[in-house]
Amino acid sequence: MLPFSSYKHVLIYYIAVAAVLFSGFFSYVVAPHRQEIEVGHVELVNLDSSLIENRKFSDFTNAYIPEITEHLTMARSGWLPLWSNNTELGRPLYQISGFSSAYLPSWVITRLVDGPWRFITTLSLGFCFLAGLFVLLFTREVGLSPIAGLIAGLGLATSPLFMYWLTFPMFPAVWCWAAGALWAVTRLAKRPDILGWGVLAFSGYSLLMTAYPQPVVFHAYLLGGYGLWLAYHQARVSRLELAKFLTLALSALVVGAALAFPVYRDLFILSSESARVAPDPSFFTMVLPKFASFTELVRFFVLSTIPEIFGNPIAPSFPFSYDGLSVTLIAIFFGVVALVTSFKETWGWWLAILIFCLLAFVHPLYVLGVKYFGFNLSRSTPLGSITLPLTIITAFGIDALARRTHHRQFSSAVFAGAAVALVVIAIGVAYGVSQHISIHWEIVIGMLLVTGLLIAQYDRYRPLFLMMALVLVLGMTSYPLMLKQDPAQIAMTSPLVEKVRENLPAGSRYAVAAPGISVLPPNLNATLDLSSVHSYNSLSSTRYHTLIKALGGEVQTYGRWNGAIDPDYAGTMFWMSNISLILSSGKLAHENLEFLSEESGIHLYRVVSRMGDSMQVTPPQLDMSSTKLVLDDPRGMVTNTPVKILDQGDVLEFEVNSSAPSVFLLSQKFHRDWEALAETNQGWQAAQTVEVNGVFQGVLVPQETRRVRLEFKPLARYAWIAHVFWIFLFVLIIFKFSQTFRRRVLERV
Repeated sequence: MLPFSSYKHVLIYYIAVAAVLFSGFFSYVVAPHRQEIEVGHVELVNLDSSLIENRKFSDFTNAYIPEITEHLTMARSGWLPLWSNNTELGRPLYQISGFSSAYLPSWVITRLVDGPWRFITTLSLGFCFLAGLFVLLFTREVGLSPIAGLIAGLGLATSPLFMYWLTFPMFPAVWCWAAGALWAVTRLAKRPDILGWGVLAFSGYSLLMTAYPQPVVFHAYLLGGYGLWLAYHQARVSRLELAKFLTLALSALVVGAALAFPVYRDLFILSSESARVAPDPSFFTMVLPKFASFTELVRFFVLSTIPEIFGNPIAPSFPFSYDGLSVTLIAIFFGVVALVTSFKETWGWWLAILIFCLLAFVHPLYVLGVKYFGFNLSRSTPLGSITLPLTIITAFGIDALARRTHHRQFSSAVFAGAAVALVVIAIGVAYGVSQHISIHWEIVIGMLLVTGLLIAQYDRYRPLFLMMALVLVLGMTSYPLMLKQDPAQIAMTSPLVEKVRENLPAGSRYAVAAPGISVLPPNLNATLDLSSVHSYNSLSSTRYHTLIKALGGEVQTYGRWNGAIDPDYAGTMFWMSNISLILSSGKLAHENLEFLSEESGIHLYRVVSRMGDSMQVTPPQLDMSSTKLVLDDPRGMVTNTPVKILDQGDVLEFEVNSSAPSVFLLSQKFHRDWEALAETNQGWQAAQTVEVNGVFQGVLVPQETRRVRLEFKPLARYAWIAHVFWIFLFVLIIFKFSQTFRRRVLERV
């Protein structure tokens, strides 16, 4: 028999089970598909047909991998990449979602792994592992039995929600750092020390730097309520204890937020200059559950409990829409057990579940949250937020089993939990049969076996049976949900990609002519080190929208997406955009386009006349104090072609020839954080940056200027301050605990 009486033992078991479950990622990476279609329908050799591909998770390919790729490879003048020219006529790189080295753990990961797929795999699995570990530490802090912490921790770390969304690490990050904050604030209430304070501060910081914003708001209310409950109990002890607890907790959160401030200042600027609109509340309630019939209600219930009886929910062949929002039989069983035996200890968590369910099912309540309580950040169902409360309730149910004192009462609780589990299975089977849906009977038999192992606890506590039940659930539910691919089979080129690369001059961009093409979606080009004028960006700026409108295109999905343009190929805005290559699904005819070739059904055209990456223009009249400038057509003015002598991504330097005050034009979108210097006979001096034609970056160049230097200076470049703080705090914690350990050893001697 394995010993389960010590948290040291169960920690070893936790690490061992997690290592076995995640061991497949030593040779594979988290990825929803091999992107062979996206790069141009390339045929892969030695294809592993056993690996599931699902293009529902398109953001992984079109947003996350390109962003991480740029963070890993983009030229930079300092320690942190800041600017990309691969999409959207240039834009700041995002420093959130854990994809940037601005977040300390991500900076560490970049030193340990190679490539964006390995990076995101490490990040996602790390959040899963830490989430369960924090639950384990929480159960130890509140005095629950070790087996309760082990089962509950593994249950969260390998939950359907986590496994289904491995390709979106900002989702597991929510529950990971919410669990970290839960443990830390509980520790602070019991024994205020630097470890609890530090973990609470880092959890708050991490929620801001890595997690999906809308669930963070839900968990802020959840943890805020829990914090008030702890404060109430501290107040019952003494006012001094209350003051100490509140001071430590609030100061930790303030420090965490302050250290994330540089990144959020830049994000605020992006948001304020974006074309993002405020949708009607119906936009947010669209994702909430709705039932037009009793059959739809039953289907929702089955998909929320045992969807795997109809197949693998993450496979495209699964007959229903599924978003990872389901609970396992173990959570159902011990939820019932806790309701019967531990309601006094868990009533607050049941209340939280009730509130989240009301928000999900009573749509006017959610609309109220959209208007007044911060539920308008993104579309997100609050049902996922019951995961952490249910995990804690599960832990209390297991603890009641391990510490049973009233045999008859607990036997009744076990049978009640088993009865509910059997009813859930029966409803699922009955629904499948009534709707003529194929049922995987081997999964049903496995679920009955899990229920049997749980029923076996009716007369005495059998921890080994609990572990067997958990392993069965992992095999039937969790493991099949993990989308993984062989990194060697992820397509990174194709004949079309190579043709584009061959005909794309350095520093220029390609564009897709309307109505668009089915390959090379926006942002994917950054993964392939190709520059495009198109974009997939929720915070694309109004300047970019101005450009796309001038180029005959549109930005769709509330300002997020542009995949094609229909420009005047002789127009000024097209000329200034430095587009050198046009991809078209059909034939084009224009004097400024020269046909090159056709590849994979895509026609390629070279643009004959374009501005290039920069131009120096001398207008007839120029106000050197202007901040905005309109140049109807620079081609009709006196121009010079600058010579680029330095390109570090966020630092650019050009040689210019200025016999009169002029405008230095950059074929790049204007941003307020670009600062300019001009070298004249008096040395380097600050130069005025200017917005040109509502879109482009310009610099007003004084007479007799020899060189122009531009530097991109967002506040995110100071994120290293947070790194220094966390490293110092970590060393301090290690030193303090080493001193404590040494003192205990000496006392024993």
